[in-house]
Amino acid sequence: MIRYLCVSVTLLDPLFHGKRDGDQLEWPPSPMRLFQALLAGSRCGCHDSTWSQDEADAFHWLERQHPPRIIAPPAHRTTSYTLYVPNNDGDKEFERQERLTSKPVQAYQLDSNTRDPNAMQQILHYLWSIDEDDWDQASRHAQLLCQAARRIMALGWGIDQAVADGRVLTSSEAAALVGECWQPWRSHRPNQDKLRVPVQGSLDNLQGTYTSFLKRVSEQRYNPKHEFTCFNLIEYSGSQALPPRSYARFELPDGVAFLQQRINEVSAMLRSLCTDSQRYRNRQDFQQRFPETDSETYLAGHVNDAKHTPPRFSYLPLPTVGHEHADGLIRRLLIAEPYGGDGSYASWAQQRLRNQALRDNNGGERGLLLDLWRSTSQAMVDRYTGVSESWATVTPVVLPGFDDGNHAKAEKLFFKAMLQATIPLSALAEFTIRKAPFWPGSQHPQQYSVPAYHRHLPKWHVWLRFRKPIPGPLAIGAGRHYGLGLFASWPLKDRSS
Repeated sequence: MIRYLCVSVTLLDPLFHGKRDGDQLEWPPSPMRLFQALLAGSRCGCHDSTWSQDEADAFHWLERQHPPRIIAPPAHRTTSYTLYVPNNDGDKEFERQERLTSKPVQAYQLDSNTRDPNAMQQILHYLWSIDEDDWDQASRHAQLLCQAARRIMALGWGIDQAVADGRVLTSSEAAALVGECWQPWRSHRPNQDKLRVPVQGSLDNLQGTYTSFLKRVSEQRYNPKHEFTCFNLIEYSGSQALPPRSYARFELPDGVAFLQQRINEVSAMLRSLCTDSQRYRNRQDFQQRFPETDSETYLAGHVNDAKHTPPRFSYLPLPTVGHEHADGLIRRLLIAEPYGGDGSYASWAQQRLRNQALRDNNGGERGLLLDLWRSTSQAMVDRYTGVSESWATVTPVVLPGFDDGNHAKAEKLFFKAMLQATIPLSALAEFTIRKAPFWPGSQHPQQYSVPAYHRHLPKWHVWLRFRKPIPGPLAIGAGRHYGLGLFASWPLKDRSS
């Protein structure tokens, strides 16, 4: 039987102002933020005099646990506004009103609408699972952490006042909690939003950072306080149809670009680089790093007539689309794991292939794989890898069968292609298929070259809207592993474009 340590935090005001790394708004509040709030409550005021080694051991136990599941109420971003507050630079302006500085403010506001009008709408639940075999050792730690939860004063900024409680739940009690479930995922998705989580050493690092802050002025000398650095970054995924998809990302040098109509050829060069056993010996390195994984399948995509495609890399060159000056050329490339992968394969590709050269069939060098270097590149990659409710094809979907020129039959074949890509049909709200491209810079399906074994299959452009936002990169169809059927996030208001 699995038990859960549950810390439930009630926000006294339906606004949350906390920010993640990069000064971006954070929702839900990170497990590290809760860990800090628990520690601050346990060591403030009169509680500090009662701090014991048992409590320290409980926090050390908590930082060793797997990241918790979070049950949070739905929330939306509010409109930003500006406050004017004094900055404490009194040596320049004596008058307090003469040294006001602006402070932009934005928050998440908790939604009040729910199917259960009696449910409390401002409660967040953090759930750490405890196996039955570990319960005897963990029970004392859980009891002390439940007591620590009752000392929490705020979660987020100082104005985000909160009260909390802790308890141990059974599986059925945990399943009955109201709110959206956020699951932690270990993934490799560069520059995607992630939440801080405690790791072994976080407690000591926090206490050392606070001590250095208290002693920052000593004997008329200023000593910079230590920075808090002992934490991990984990991606959290809400109750959506698909888990996050890990990927490696690269950019080509200045002056190097490919026509998107030849996307399968660019993909083939990228796949050939991964399987290189002569110049770079990438395949041998992959086999040493992952001895239990068949490199012939995962890297080269040779599935030996398997009924279901086994896990493998998808090689996804990214055409430039989405703005008025977009020309549709390929300057950036992704190598993506299947949905739900832990990111280890993508991390290998990012580190191993960096600064290696793409080569054509004649051995000619066609460009190096660089880290993103253009100022606009991250925004372009985000079009393909972000989380969105609506998507439209940049390159057409290759259907897994003959449609005989029949639109209704093509739609049925597209449903089959979705299932082959492990995307549940229940996640889809509406869709449109047509021959004309959606994105400026994209081409008619007949303009795209495909491998010989797919030339007889029909190709269509597709627009999708899902019931809940899903993460990219999204590729569907028989060509989904070599760049065809590639989608970019599409604003709903622009569907008719």
